[in-house]
Amino acid sequence: MSHSVTLPSTKDIIELERRHRLPGGQSMTDLAGIVVDRAVNAEVWDRDGKRYIDFFTGVGVSNIGHSHPAFLEELTTQLSRCAVGTFYTDVRSRYFALLAAQLPEQLGEIHMFSTGSEAVEAAVKLARAATGKHEIVSFWGGFHGKTQGALSLHGGPRKHRSGPFPPGSHQVPYADCHHCPLQLEHPECGQRCVDLAEQSIENGSVGDLAAVIVEPVQGTNGNIIPPEGYLRTLRQLADRHGALLILDEVITGFGRTGALFAFEHDPGIAPDVVVLGKAMASGVPASAIVSRSGLVEGTSFAVPSAAASTFGGNPLASAASLATLRVLLDERLPERSHELGKSVSDRLSAWREEFPFVGNADNIGLMIGVELVDPATRLPLPKGITRRLFQELMARGVLAMAYDSRIRLYPPLSIPTHHLEEGLAAFEGAFRAMAPAISRL
Repeated sequence: MSHSVTLPSTKDIIELERRHRLPGGQSMTDLAGIVVDRAVNAEVWDRDGKRYIDFFTGVGVSNIGHSHPAFLEELTTQLSRCAVGTFYTDVRSRYFALLAAQLPEQLGEIHMFSTGSEAVEAAVKLARAATGKHEIVSFWGGFHGKTQGALSLHGGPRKHRSGPFPPGSHQVPYADCHHCPLQLEHPECGQRCVDLAEQSIENGSVGDLAAVIVEPVQGTNGNIIPPEGYLRTLRQLADRHGALLILDEVITGFGRTGALFAFEHDPGIAPDVVVLGKAMASGVPASAIVSRSGLVEGTSFAVPSAAASTFGGNPLASAASLATLRVLLDERLPERSHELGKSVSDRLSAWREEFPFVGNADNIGLMIGVELVDPATRLPLPKGITRRLFQELMARGVLAMAYDSRIRLYPPLSIPTHHLEEGLAAFEGAFRAMAPAISRL
């Protein structure tokens, strides 16, 4: 006698989760309204069998693509041996050695954590211990995580009604040249935003600056790329104040920008601390800080267990990190990101020409940002329009953070060229479908 098994439907699965979860989850989850069944490289299939090109990748997490065979093999092997614990392991020592070999010699010390927010807070703690000072400068539009300490560094509305925050944080303008707060044009401006940052520190701080923390490219703010030389001037600003320069490469690291790390685009930056996360372990929670050697010797940070993390550097996370880095290097994915980025740049130029509602559209490697504006006012398109665009893309089989006026795209660096073309063509089709509604605004 056979018994048929009725599998839960997409609706059943979503309703069950919503019945039990707290609000405040990721926007993408509820807007997409799909249940993922499986994913391979740049393709995702939902529970109902619909296929999508993934330009989301968990906010830039799957740089090596979903379900890479070498990654799965490394994880399966490690999972069968040992998954937790902070004892020395061969896999972590090999990961540290391989990662260190890719970094400048002065960035010689590594400590692993579980999330970007955790690593950011550890970097701030390190800076305060190393300098004996407490103030931190961060930037308008910058985003470093959602824990209370990390959120205190944010310069924007995401921290509204979430305080109070730890003291000592100051925000200054970022070099978002397409929305210059000083209404100036680059390069004629001479990077006056850095002068304003200097003045803000002079007049708003107590003269106790421990660090400047900055994203080489602002991710959450729309993948905003600063002008060439900007990060070097921040290096100089930090030096003038005896402060450390912390680069938050949680989203730019591991090949996303066309180099393994974004700071490699300008050797003059020379960060003291780099924060890593997201794509570091391809979906297994892992993050890290790498710092200039000897910064915290003899300080409170170096006290045994002072910087320890329950899951930081566990065997499974170490194996995932090692496998990810090996794939990135063996398949030359940072270089591939750079090459594919050239064709994306040409495509974005064509979009600006064809679609009057496309404002700033720029990329560095496969870190892509597209701004949507009212053609008449140049103000951001309203959510009513952008949410319709998101649904249009879903219908055309593309997953992307395209539900706001600042679109952020993070395809896998391993994406086949024809899948990249398929996704970009879907955007063009969606833009053309939405053009009449936008023209009526």
